[in-house]
Amino acid sequence: MHARRFGFLFASAFAALTCGARPARADDMPREDPAAAAKSTAQWREHMAAEDHERKLFYDRDRIKEHRAVLKVLVAARARYDRAKTKAAVLTAQKRLPPTVEDVRRRMTKIDHWGNNSNLLADYDAYLKALSDSYPAARIESFEGKPAAQETVRRELDERTRHIKAWLTEAAESKDE
Repeated sequence: MHARRFGFLFASAFAALTCGARPARADDMPREDPAAAAKSTAQWREHMAAEDHERKLFYDRDRIKEHRAVLKVLVAARARYDRAKTKAAVLTAQKRLPPTVEDVRRRMTKIDHWGNNSNLLADYDAYLKALSDSYPAARIESFEGKPAAQETVRRELDERTRHIKAWLTEAAESKDE
């Protein structure tokens, strides 16, 4: 009984689909203009990038106090290295760094638990990596008469600090739509 009923339904559906229908042909479709398609795609990507930029601005604006606290901790850790006048003092500052790194990581998680909303997490990560590795090594090299590495790392951290401050300023000045 069910088999006959199923066969009837199948035959009815097949007839409805094939009755009077003709297959679509590619030459019936208008040709797409490749230049217009590329332009449209580029505009869409630009629009989405602007939307993401704005979303991250608003996200960080709502957490600006926390961001400024993180920056303050990072700058203070760097200053401890800069105040060190001997290799032993640099090594002491480096040994005292892990609690600071843990504190900053905890703050970063509090700012952005998922790690994809704030625009500054990559800068904080790079800052922490430099303070853990390259900055103390470069500082020690500078005591040995090789200042080039320290100048390079300082420039990189200065650039990151400028980027962080500029982003926070832009976030603070951003307005809701």
